[in-house]
Amino acid sequence: MSRYTGASYWGDEDYDDPYVSPYSYSKKSKSKFTSYSWQPSIWSNYSYGYKAVEDDNSSLFVKDPVTYLTPTKEDIKIKTNIWNEKSLLTIKELARVCYLKMVDEKDYINEMYSDFESLSESQQVDYTAKKELYDSIFDKFIPGNTPLEQAIAIFRQISSSSEQQRARLGEQDEDADFDTTLNFDRQVYCDPDINEQLEFNELSKERKMDILSKISIVGKLGDQFKVEKEVSEKIVSNSDTYAKKIMRDYAQFSQIELYQKMFPNFSTKFLTKDLTVNVPIDRKEQKQKIIILLDYSGSMDEDEKQIWVNAILIDRLRYVMREEAEVFFSYFVDSTKQLKFHHLKDKEDVTKFWTWFSNRPNGGCTEIGTITEYVSKCVHEGHLHNLNVNLIEEKPEILIINDGQDRVGIEKFSYKVNAISLLEYNPELKDLCVKTGGKQVRVECTGKVTSYSSEGETVVDEGFKQKS
Repeated sequence: MSRYTGASYWGDEDYDDPYVSPYSYSKKSKSKFTSYSWQPSIWSNYSYGYKAVEDDNSSLFVKDPVTYLTPTKEDIKIKTNIWNEKSLLTIKELARVCYLKMVDEKDYINEMYSDFESLSESQQVDYTAKKELYDSIFDKFIPGNTPLEQAIAIFRQISSSSEQQRARLGEQDEDADFDTTLNFDRQVYCDPDINEQLEFNELSKERKMDILSKISIVGKLGDQFKVEKEVSEKIVSNSDTYAKKIMRDYAQFSQIELYQKMFPNFSTKFLTKDLTVNVPIDRKEQKQKIIILLDYSGSMDEDEKQIWVNAILIDRLRYVMREEAEVFFSYFVDSTKQLKFHHLKDKEDVTKFWTWFSNRPNGGCTEIGTITEYVSKCVHEGHLHNLNVNLIEEKPEILIINDGQDRVGIEKFSYKVNAISLLEYNPELKDLCVKTGGKQVRVECTGKVTSYSSEGETVVDEGFKQKS
């Protein structure tokens, strides 16, 4: 169930738990599980008196603020998974600029670069590009609670790709695009429900700015991925709840507010019914309900995929925290017996969810068709597998999150299905989703995000452009 505990996700000791910690190994006995904990090797760099080499920051374009400890390369690698030397140095410079912005110090250029005329031609080009970007930082909203977090956010926007993405494509190093105009979605980066969830999960805390940038992309997916609470109002004869409505009948004269009767042209407005009245209403609110099925196969055990998973879940669950939506969540692989739905209704449920949620999937192959049709059948029968909930009237949409390697195995979905396929593409799944009126979102390793629906193909985010 959890990467932090060895408790059975299924709640049944007759089966080995597929959702145990990645650092423990379990074997089944007749009565209980016996766990063997993984231990680190006794060999390490320290065994031979290894001493860490201090970073050389003397050649950085941005001066040393003195009162700020410049992040080390190791700090940056942990939070970004970037290993390229140029990229690491750029992030260091950005972190220094962000700190100087905090203390309102705009004189940031290293003394060795201050004499522009003495610089080489390549250094002058670099100077001009960096200065334009770094100057703009002082006048723009930059997300992040620390200079390093802010630096990472900026770098993700100005760089054409992450080091990991380049490595997948076998590309060489590519300089950051310093001509990029910084533009952050303040509403996403400052959302308290998003930022609170980032602290509930280890991967989210380590890769906070990467996840926030992907949440911004999720927000661009269109109307079919919006979460909205439906509110219906009906005029009744007697109610404690009132609402302002346009006057429809002269019999509503008594419901006209006094200040309107003092209008100089009240008689004309009354005759034309150009007035508002307070009427008793019956208001009903219906939360949007979403069934989320998350692929737990071993192929999903990649940080880049799990960063997307966390971003999607955080985005959906922020509406649950506001009690504007309800989510029914389960992992899935190939057996319907292994489903276990969790009903998330409010902030407390979301907090508990992140305590057992695992970013280390280790299941086998998946059967999207079998699982989806079974869930559809459950909804039509008035329950949801292990939950006694009646969703016949709401008929919530199904959202599949997978890596595209999965076999669908059926010719038609009998229910509306949306899917987000990470780093792999499944054209069969796309066609089946579109036929139900749903949507498939394709996330490529380049960062490009494409949405497919009955309205056609839409590029939501370009990602980084491959070299010609």
